[in-house]
Amino acid sequence: MTAREEFLQKAWAAAEASSKESGMPAAVTVAQAALESRWGESGLSREAQNYFGIKAHGNEARTVMKTEECEGGQKQRIQAGFEKFATMEECFRRRDAILRHGAVYAEARQCVADEERFVRAMARHWATDPEYAEKLLAVLREVKGARG
Repeated sequence: MTAREEFLQKAWAAAEASSKESGMPAAVTVAQAALESRWGESGLSREAQNYFGIKAHGNEARTVMKTEECEGGQKQRIQAGFEKFATMEECFRRRDAILRHGAVYAEARQCVADEERFVRAMARHWATDPEYAEKLLAVLREVKGARG
């Protein structure tokens, strides 16, 4: 089994478990984890079990890493504190909780049955990359195709 196949197997299991509680679309969760973590190969996913670039707030366990943010159309490298998780499952539950409870994700919550609309609504607030929705939709097609 390749590293990508192993990642997908674990990500599907974590996403389906989290989705049962949250109602968020599991395929989008898997695709987002693949995009954000470079298929589980990023330093953040390896060091902190953080597959979505979730920033740390308050007293949460954290790790500090460089990241790329897009501000005013310009990419910038900055240092940021990212939340640290014990497991992939914990990270996926946290991501779903952010989407379920964040006021900015109300539109996304209203269209969970339509993956493309959900992605577009969620992407407007999740990432600073103006191409994020298109990138995520491309990975979503790849993830669903790999599953068969």
